[in-house]
Amino acid sequence: MKLFTCLLLGGSFDWKQPFQLIRDPSAASNLLVDVDTTALKNDIIVELLETAQSVGQVGSIATEEDRLKVEMLAQSLIPLSDSKQPARYPLEGVHKLVYSAAPGASSGKIGPFVGKVSQFFEDDEIFYNRVEFGPLSIALRAKREVKNNDTIKVSFLETAFSLFGKTLKKSQAGGGGVWKVKFVGTYRDGDGKEKLVRIMETPSLFVLEHSLS
Repeated sequence: MKLFTCLLLGGSFDWKQPFQLIRDPSAASNLLVDVDTTALKNDIIVELLETAQSVGQVGSIATEEDRLKVEMLAQSLIPLSDSKQPARYPLEGVHKLVYSAAPGASSGKIGPFVGKVSQFFEDDEIFYNRVEFGPLSIALRAKREVKNNDTIKVSFLETAFSLFGKTLKKSQAGGGGVWKVKFVGTYRDGDGKEKLVRIMETPSLFVLEHSLS
């Protein structure tokens, strides 16, 4: 049971500068140009997701070079968060795991098998960390408490095993942790669909995606 309790628990930009100074040759003067942060954010998110999908959701078995690529892209997004209070951002529905640097079950890897990992938010407090191996589903029920603008305290409550949608076993879960929500932001994919991306540290890096349309 302890194995499942932990379930789902740069190219250099000067991100501190909101403006970029460029020279206009025709006017021979310096112009202060406001960077289109929305387009920039969208481009970086797309690159992050494509890189993470190429590397695979289980970062612990990726090369150090690939892990660094994902980490650098994730880090570059933090100043572009849609909210300065990312831990307080309202969440609902299913959020699928794109990438996890954590070893073991929290990334969906159990032995030689890798399952599909997601989070489902029941309300403002209760959510479920889920991993699916075909018809077998393991769900860890948890409670979250916002501690400050970028920090949540998570308490694990119950683990449930289901097969073909039928519950086989439930058991009390213990433990928890303190998670940092580093980024939350929307973007549009190649089909124009709006999606939400979250970046967390538990302390391992997690990247999750939620469809808004």
